[in-house]
Amino acid sequence: MSSLRRIPVMQLSDLPENSNKAVSVDGCSVLVCRTEKGVFAVENRCSHMMAKLEGGRVRGVHLFCPKHGARFDLRTGVPAALAKTPIRTYPVTVSDGMIEVEVTT
Repeated sequence: MSSLRRIPVMQLSDLPENSNKAVSVDGCSVLVCRTEKGVFAVENRCSHMMAKLEGGRVRGVHLFCPKHGARFDLRTGVPAALAKTPIRTYPVTVSDGMIEVEVTT
């Protein structure tokens, strides 16, 4: 039987608005993004050309691949431009200033 686990990954103060940072969560590279719309977590791999998404521009609820400009909805992982396959998203909680990513174990 699987269960959800919250993994603390960084302080909210360490992630400025409109930025992102890759972290390792249970051996997977997860990109944590912060915009004026909130904090989101997605897999750190573009489904268009398999490039890392870290360093891509984040605006509103969208993340842009730094290599080719593919755009993804941070809430759902659904591509909005270039890519056809969604990327994985992870639930995020901010508790006492700590960003936590939820994973299934």
